[in-house]
Amino acid sequence: MPPESPDNRSDNRPYLDQILQDWPDLKERIIRALLVSLHSREIASLDFIHNEARRLVRGDGPLEIEPADDNAQITTRWDEREKAAIQELVLDLAAGAFSQLEIDDMVNVIRKRVEARSLEEVANLASVSFGLLAEKVKNFCHLPKGQTSLTTRESISTRVALIKRFISDQLEFIGVAKHYLHIRDFEDLLDHIIGSDDGTGLIGGKAGGVFLGSQILIKKELEAKKPSPVPIYTPDSYYLRSDVMVDFLQHCGLQELHDQKYKDLEKVRKDYSMIQRLLKNADFPPSLALRLKSMLESLGTHPLVVRSSSLLEDRFGTAFAGKYRSVFVCNQGSLEERLAEVIGAIAEVYSSVFHPDPISYRIRHNLLDYSENMGVLIQKVVGRQVGHYFFPTWAGVGFSENPYRRNPRIKTEDGMARIVFGLGTRAVDRVGTDYPRMIPLGLPALRPEVKTRDIVRVSQRNVDVIDLKKGGFAHLPVAEVLSEATLLPGLSHVFSALEHDFLRPLAGDRLLADPENLIVTFDQFAKTSPFPEFLRQCLNTLSETYGYPVDIEYACDGERFYLLQCRPQAVRPKSDPAPPPVNIPTQDQVFSSCRDILSGSVHDIEFLVLVDPRDYNLLSNNQERRDIALIVHRLNQRLEGKKFILLGPGRWGSKDPRLGVQVGYADINNTAMLIEIARMQTGFLPDVSFGSHFFQDMVESDIHYLALYPDDQDSVFNEEFLHGADNILSELLPDSRRFADVVRVVDIASSSGGKLLNVDMDGDGQMALAYLTRPQ
Repeated sequence: MPPESPDNRSDNRPYLDQILQDWPDLKERIIRALLVSLHSREIASLDFIHNEARRLVRGDGPLEIEPADDNAQITTRWDEREKAAIQELVLDLAAGAFSQLEIDDMVNVIRKRVEARSLEEVANLASVSFGLLAEKVKNFCHLPKGQTSLTTRESISTRVALIKRFISDQLEFIGVAKHYLHIRDFEDLLDHIIGSDDGTGLIGGKAGGVFLGSQILIKKELEAKKPSPVPIYTPDSYYLRSDVMVDFLQHCGLQELHDQKYKDLEKVRKDYSMIQRLLKNADFPPSLALRLKSMLESLGTHPLVVRSSSLLEDRFGTAFAGKYRSVFVCNQGSLEERLAEVIGAIAEVYSSVFHPDPISYRIRHNLLDYSENMGVLIQKVVGRQVGHYFFPTWAGVGFSENPYRRNPRIKTEDGMARIVFGLGTRAVDRVGTDYPRMIPLGLPALRPEVKTRDIVRVSQRNVDVIDLKKGGFAHLPVAEVLSEATLLPGLSHVFSALEHDFLRPLAGDRLLADPENLIVTFDQFAKTSPFPEFLRQCLNTLSETYGYPVDIEYACDGERFYLLQCRPQAVRPKSDPAPPPVNIPTQDQVFSSCRDILSGSVHDIEFLVLVDPRDYNLLSNNQERRDIALIVHRLNQRLEGKKFILLGPGRWGSKDPRLGVQVGYADINNTAMLIEIARMQTGFLPDVSFGSHFFQDMVESDIHYLALYPDDQDSVFNEEFLHGADNILSELLPDSRRFADVVRVVDIASSSGGKLLNVDMDGDGQMALAYLTRPQ
């Protein structure tokens, strides 16, 4: 049935006329949208409107369309009189068919389409300034949201342009982000970006990762229409664009530092401390200092963390985990004092670009020629003040794939959490004699220790905090920090009370027991809290969205859960269990282990470098221990291109050189395998450090890990071969011969009559064996 006569006009016609006067440039688009809506809602078809307009203009009947051959025009073009009549007819019909709210919504969608297209065109200009593009984004965001949003198809190219302009140019990141970062999401981000208005830098990988990760979780929760059992927050954050570092170096006259990466690594190592001092004491451009001052006025005196956000960081395939500095600042005192502290922290982050570890990492991953400008992420530290200390109740890292299946009931795909009391630095660094709690998220209550004494032995003894009184980052005994507290939200999730050789759960979060008797167990966190299942679901959601395993960093102040970082997880290609061969002659067995085994194999090993814990323990001071670390570094360079393995005491990469050789990525990145030796009489204990930055480095570089316990009854540790073989250290490094009793370098073939060393590891059977065999 045809619609009512257009002569019976609705009161909405004046409203439509006013809209067309207000938006004359959009007149054609508005009328076209009204026409399409009339047709699609079956109010008036295109044929009816056209024929009615022809009748009004010409006074004749409907136009009959003759069948046409393939080369003829299917229909005729409207002439100008027909166009005018159609427009009037559409406006009359729409005025009677649509409410003012519906009309507003259609007009608003048209305005959004036009602004989105204009925004995309500006964003794709090669040299458009940040200020102009930010203004265009705000223009779009100030449009009313209305009842109808742009479809993904209509806005996705604009999203891509904005992601490339503000966050990252990596295609893998863009491929995920374009579905979850909407145009309006950029408005708040732009309000917190620091840099010159005419600059064109990016916020970098770490900042982009947490921004994307939080938006994925928020939008997935909205899609599910089911509230999360744990609300997700992100800390108040500000972002220094990557071009700020360029402006800083140019302002200081230090542009030549960009060429530092092309120097020999030994020269890079020697220059680093000088570069640190130069940048730490350099002046910041005055205009940027003013912006930082404005930021501090907004944030107040809350403690801050100044974090690296390199353009290469947290990307698919190259995490750069732990390669750059993160600096905690107390942010106390006068505004000028706080500004100086923050600028000093930013300079430290910038200087870490020139450290040998990230440069060595870039060489290995063929990224040396990429322009490595550093963005900086400044966040409020998650936590609360307890006495004059500031720290979160708990923090840590989570992984969607769990490589450490110490029990066959544990599923790799359920993920793992590595969690600590206090700042999360202890979860990602190898420090002291502490052990983070490692929780398989599918079976959170499962732990390898059963007896109380074993649980206490591997519990966390020290906590990382910000000391507001002394002004800085501090490591303190847990009991000392707890002595300042009377009430700590989340206390009962973290601690158990030790009474008469038994551990009992705490009844609440008020500190009633003697702090000396409180043990960090995370038992109630694992058994009764919603967090393990919540973390498992978060990791699963992010992994499915990324199409790749992910890892996250997080913290909780006892009440709110904060996402701090999200990135693709470093994973080694799945290795099948490699059961060691049976009947290997005793004299050909070199070492074995039956604990903490990951499946894999390393064959045809040519050289073995051994730092025996007993010999290392005899070193008299830390300078000698640092000398050993330097020897390991030099051997790592000297043996490049050869297949060699490193065996050493306790914890490779420990920040305390008394507990292990203090090496970094550039010192061990050429080895095929890193082995940690525990000797009961020396007190060196390996740290199954899955989840630490050090372990992530090993995974990305395909370095296998093994822990040895020579004092275990059934283990093999062939000292006759390891200590009796010729030590070629003085041949490789003549000036290091005085440490030949501590560092042994064995040429496997020369010491075994032409044999090489194989290591086979069976994670399912928890058995590993290194043995000599003829090369195949």
